[in-house]
Amino acid sequence: MRRQPSAVPRSDGEMFPPGVRLGAGSLVEDDVVLGAHAGRSRRSRDLEVGRNAIIRRGTAVHEGVRIGDRLETGRNVVIGADTKIGDDCRIWHNSVIESECTFGDRVKIQANCYVGSLATIEDDVTIESGVCLANDPHPGSRTHLCARGPTLARNSQVGMNATIFPFVTIGEGAMVEAGSVVTRSVPEGLVVGGNPARVLGSVAAIGCPLDLPEGGYLGSTPDGEGHQARTGDVPMRERRGSARA
Repeated sequence: MRRQPSAVPRSDGEMFPPGVRLGAGSLVEDDVVLGAHAGRSRRSRDLEVGRNAIIRRGTAVHEGVRIGDRLETGRNVVIGADTKIGDDCRIWHNSVIESECTFGDRVKIQANCYVGSLATIEDDVTIESGVCLANDPHPGSRTHLCARGPTLARNSQVGMNATIFPFVTIGEGAMVEAGSVVTRSVPEGLVVGGNPARVLGSVAAIGCPLDLPEGGYLGSTPDGEGHQARTGDVPMRERRGSARA
């Protein structure tokens, strides 16, 4: 069988389909599908992956995706059609990113997460394992005309197994506690938790149980403007408990 000259070689000597552009220095393990056709792309069948990517076994990246430099995936990751991903992003084992999502730079998504279509995740966001970003307020709809994923503003953090509803915005530097169900938008710099999630306090008031030095727990973002813990602060739950006492 003759191969198209525009195809890209994989590590096992096979070829990716035409239209796949893989940056220099990238490593693609066996059993990876690049340019998978899911019939959902509204823009282009081409796929672009930047330099020095590491894409691990079992991963599928669909058509129309644009990825910056130094992407790293775990195993069995799915990235849906027409999604845009910035530089230095990590998406870990068994996570699913649906179509037409937008990621900034340095986004970290841990294992077993689900990001619904049309979600926006800005720079320096961290999402822990098992998080679900929902995108459809009417799951039984045939048209999905009002579907839209949440927006996670830069430097926000989402704890394990949290669920965030469609149309919700998590403000800059805000934090969602593990296991929370977030049904309303969260102002910047605040901590929310519970089901439904409610405001628990300020990120600036969070202390570290290991008594790390200032900036060691919630450190600065690369531009130096991140929210930092204050040395000597009592952890938030202890502060609330003391106030009730």
